[in-house]
Amino acid sequence: MKGLIDMSATTVIKDILEAKGKSQIELAEEINVTRQNLSNKMSRDKFSSLELVEIADALEMNLILKDKADGTEYVIDYPEDEKGKSKRNMTEEEKKAAQKKSEETKARNAKKQAESQDN
Repeated sequence: MKGLIDMSATTVIKDILEAKGKSQIELAEEINVTRQNLSNKMSRDKFSSLELVEIADALEMNLILKDKADGTEYVIDYPEDEKGKSKRNMTEEEKKAAQKKSEETKARNAKKQAESQDN
């Protein structure tokens, strides 16, 4: 049963994405990082606790530490004003370019999905 064996964070995230029918691209957009940045983090299996909380939020989940001895659970969370911030300092021009690229990607993905449903 998933969730009950030792798995890397990347494996868990991929399993949840698959179960929820989400792509890594959609997740990257929701947590305000580039697709490439998320792909790199997943290939290295390196995430900060804030990134894991943001991923959990995007997947409508909580990040929890569970005491092995007594089962007590502790939810890891951050104040809302710390979540969702861009992970890099972008100029206004870079932000506009990133937003445009994101919109183009969404439109392309929607078109591909519509085409696959027609076939």
